[in-house]
Amino acid sequence: MGLTSEHFKEHELACHHCGVNAVTQTLLDALEAFRAAVNAAWREPDAPEIGVILDSAYRCPVWNRLKGGALRSQHMQGKAADVKVEGKTARSLYALASGIPSIKGLGVNDHEQFLHLDVRAETQLAKWCYSEVGAEVAWYDA
Repeated sequence: MGLTSEHFKEHELACHHCGVNAVTQTLLDALEAFRAAVNAAWREPDAPEIGVILDSAYRCPVWNRLKGGALRSQHMQGKAADVKVEGKTARSLYALASGIPSIKGLGVNDHEQFLHLDVRAETQLAKWCYSEVGAEVAWYDA
């Protein structure tokens, strides 16, 4: 059993192929900060908290290859997650996530409305977009 938090559970964080959860504490902390930012920005008074949907967090090498992930994917290091928020665009998620200091990698998928976020070691923010077939492409403004 790996790391979990109040809002992110084992089944959400674990690899869809092997069931291993190897996310790092830094990623888990960034996901909690992102979730807090989502709720601060969009939650109506007296409404239930807004959930962040994790499509993918830790990936074993087999699952990463099957998903078409990068050879040195941050997912395989437990440092990345692909997130969605119902009713919100990937660009609006990017705007919130880019304000969280520990998040250093952001990939925007305008076609499926998800955001890749990661806590890579670099000091500068890496950002890119995804094509309609899910390939990483250079950053472009929507």
